[in-house]
Order: sequence, then C-alpha cells, then structure tokens
Amino acid sequence: MLHEAIEVGRKLAAYRLIDGASGNLSFRNGDTITITKTGVMLDELDEDSFVTLKLGERSAEASSDLVVHEAIYRKTDYKAVLHCHGIFNVVLSFKTDKIMPVDLEGRVFIGEARVVEGRFGSEDLAAKIAEEVAKRKVAIVRGHGIYVASENLKMAFRLASYLEHSCEILYRLETLKGL
Repeated sequence: MLHEAIEVGRKLAAYRLIDGASGNLSFRNGDTITITKTGVMLDELDEDSFVTLKLGERSAEASSDLVVHEAIYRKTDYKAVLHCHGIFNVVLSFKTDKIMPVDLEGRVFIGEARVVEGRFGSEDLAAKIAEEVAKRKVAIVRGHGIYVASENLKMAFRLASYLEHSCEILYRLETLKGL
C-alpha cells in the first residue's frame, strides 16, 4: 500500500491538486492508520514519509489532519482518505455552499459536493467532514480544499480529480457569462 500512496502523492502534484507541503493522505488496515507525516511534500514521498498508528493513538509526527482521517474511518468502512487543495475547489468554496457538477463525469462520479466550515483541527469540523464523506465520499472545506475517501487511494485520487475538474468547468462557465 505504501507504493500506491507514493504514486498517488506524485499524481496529486502533477494534477495541481496540492502545492508545497499541503495535503495529506492515509490508508487503513484493520484498526491501524498509516498517514503522511506532518510537513512532508506529497510529490516527494518515500517509505519514511509515513507514520502508522492505532485508531485513537496520537503522534507529533502525524499529519495535523489525523483527527479528520480518524473521524472518517470511524464513520465509514473506507480504506483510504486524501486531502488536497485544488485551486478551483478552494475558489468556489468561497462563493457557494455546494457544487453541482454540470459535466458528465462529475455528475456520474460525484453528484453533489457540500461545503462545510469550522475551526481547523477541531473535533467539530472533523465530524462535519466525516458526515459529508459518509454521505457522498467527498467534502469541501471552505477555503481549505477537499477530503475524499474510497476503498483505495487510486479511487480516492480519481474522485478528487473528477471533483476538481468539475469545479474548474463551473468556474470557467461563470467567467463566460458576460460574453
């Protein structure tokens, strides 16, 4: 699973879904979570870029988003979670409370994505994100990006790509309204 996580980290950068040390990802095996370490660059992941913890265990090495990943795993049966900051989903999150894709892939694979908000790192925000992910596999946090969960990291990456693509289409359609 580490090899898949490393590959997905590189793809997130290649698709401009992350920048710098933003974003994180994890996968679950039973009652353990393997999550990226805080501050790692997802396009430079290697085997030392991860920490494995039991559900409920804390580590200063783990991503600051551990609380969100754990909330999603407790609420769902998903095996993989990723968080990224695509430009278009972040921009649209300031202007709307939900994304309704108009493109075929977005309608088929995403359906609707809701925007949630709260204090970063709080249990309350983690619960809101987990609730949306349990309903729709995706959640957008106002001004902060998307969280996606699925049965594996490759599928989570696809969902993140579909959502960001749908957000770009909506953004570009909005800019064409005056023409």
